[in-house]
Amino acid sequence: MYCVVDIESSGGPFGKESMIEIAAFRYDGEEVVDQLISLVHPHRKVQPFVSKMTGITEKMLIRAPRFHEIAKRLIEITEDAVIVGHNVEFDYRMIRQEFDRLGYQFERSTLDTISLAESLIPGLKSYGLDSLCEELGLTRPAKHRAEHDARATLELFEILRDKDQTKGINSFEQSILEGDYHKDKIRDLLRSVKHNRGIYYLHDRHGKLLYLGASDNVKSAINRMFIGDSERIINLKDQCHSLKVEPTGNWLIARIKKQEELEGSKPPFNRIQEQQYQIGLYLDKREKPPKIVSRELAKAGRKKPIFKVSNLSAAQRALRMFNRMQGESRADTIMETITNFPEKELFQGRGRQNGEKAVFVIEEGQLVGYLYYKLNDKLKSWSRVEHLMTEVKPKEEYLDLLKLGILSGEFTALKLRPED
Repeated sequence: MYCVVDIESSGGPFGKESMIEIAAFRYDGEEVVDQLISLVHPHRKVQPFVSKMTGITEKMLIRAPRFHEIAKRLIEITEDAVIVGHNVEFDYRMIRQEFDRLGYQFERSTLDTISLAESLIPGLKSYGLDSLCEELGLTRPAKHRAEHDARATLELFEILRDKDQTKGINSFEQSILEGDYHKDKIRDLLRSVKHNRGIYYLHDRHGKLLYLGASDNVKSAINRMFIGDSERIINLKDQCHSLKVEPTGNWLIARIKKQEELEGSKPPFNRIQEQQYQIGLYLDKREKPPKIVSRELAKAGRKKPIFKVSNLSAAQRALRMFNRMQGESRADTIMETITNFPEKELFQGRGRQNGEKAVFVIEEGQLVGYLYYKLNDKLKSWSRVEHLMTEVKPKEEYLDLLKLGILSGEFTALKLRPED
């Protein structure tokens, strides 16, 4: 659990300042589950430069609550949470300073988005919040107001978690209850699932990764897996102690993340199999107009496929969805994209939540990364895309799966928005 905070202070000598505004968003790794936004009476003058910078005047603070009136809520909203801030040292110092004046010792773990951004988005000229908002297209209607700065910091934190492939900060843990019986353990596992589409991680009681899976229906996948009575499955059920779920929004990112992480972690209960292409998608020019058809690679002779897939049912499903579009302009666009695949392009699909899209980045004809963006943000340049994206190793398998999603209409081209 995290709590993203931003504090505005009255200004003045170090250690003598007081809080004049606070915003705190309790964030469970997917959504904001609680929040505190308030002006705070400082019991001292607000420095003129602070009023000019924030727009907060002493008159606005006359009827604002004193810190002791919001202290209990702040304890509640930060309980068992890591405090996240942009230059969190300042925000944390201000909170502790106010509690010290009440005679209360406030202790929490902290995480600074400045150092995280420096590590995960290298090469920027500046890592101040102003620069990052401009560079990454973060939403921030007003500068130096606690609510807007905290929301921008939360957006930044979400981006950094997406890019954090080492899992140092990424994904949130959903604990399960210990039980003596497999049925209780499975029930507790399934009860903890909040989102069904994504990556799921099964750990032992020491935090060691046992199994990594990806599914559009996590509950169903775990249930099906644990129905088995093989020695392997019984051992997995015995050792499994906790579950983590990371929503991905769409099946392709889930597939990519699973593959990339399996290569690095090699969980003992996963069976690593080489990709076996069996089906090719071909352009049949004998038809008028030309059609895309699926054929077994072994029976297609020397004819070169547009792309290959391992799953016949997935290919047939994509073709059915494409054929329903026949006669529409988007079918012609898809046909052109698939048969003359672009060297440099962006394709978008479903995101993890409403108002968000996933974007796949094509450079030199290869899928080189993905990112998430909110619909009210702006992707205005390729440099911004490159800063935001999580890089992936270019693989034929990933590109073929993207083409399959384009064929079915799930992924569509995205044009960069022009500069303001």
